[in-house]
Amino acid sequence: MIENLDWNVGRVLDTVESMGLADSTYVIYFSDHGDMHGSHGRVLKCVPWEESIRIPFVVSGPNAREQGGREQRGRSPELINHVDIGPTSLGLCGIDTPDWMVGFDYSGSYVGNGDAPNTLPDSAYLQLVDPGFEYGFATDRERPWRGIITDDGWKYAVFEGVPWLMYNLNEDPYEMANLAMDRRFKEQRDRLQGRLRKWITDTRDMFTLPEIR
Repeated sequence: MIENLDWNVGRVLDTVESMGLADSTYVIYFSDHGDMHGSHGRVLKCVPWEESIRIPFVVSGPNAREQGGREQRGRSPELINHVDIGPTSLGLCGIDTPDWMVGFDYSGSYVGNGDAPNTLPDSAYLQLVDPGFEYGFATDRERPWRGIITDDGWKYAVFEGVPWLMYNLNEDPYEMANLAMDRRFKEQRDRLQGRLRKWITDTRDMFTLPEIR
């Protein structure tokens, strides 16, 4: 699969180059989701662990920014979500985002011909609205859930009316210590649930959050 993808991306880039469009073309690479492959005892997708949700979003082309040193070059900390791809693509082309289109335009963060936005979203909204699966080996895929990842490195996810997951990704990148039920982190959970509640309100979502005790 890697060889196939590499070959076909090469075909696209070679064609762009042969048509004399390389200096006026942005190439964006991304995926729709990852896969658990047995991590945390789960398979497939639709769950909020990193293996499932953390995907590449690569932008190259004219005036593309190089960020960081040699080991971090090209890596950007922005929490881009699928809903942001439309506005960002339009921004790269110098087209204003229509009023009806939701999402954030990150184009200024990726290219040098525009100013990076001063205020970036502080979190990304995660959701499984209608599971539509009946796999007995993955019961958490059978219930709707909502969650967020914050720009300061926290992840929080809940079932409807039931707490589920909370991780400090800075200290626990492999998500081994679930802090959702640890009362020592009640203040942190309250903060994350407040931000999740705002996402639910802003998106006119219909979801019942759990009580914090």
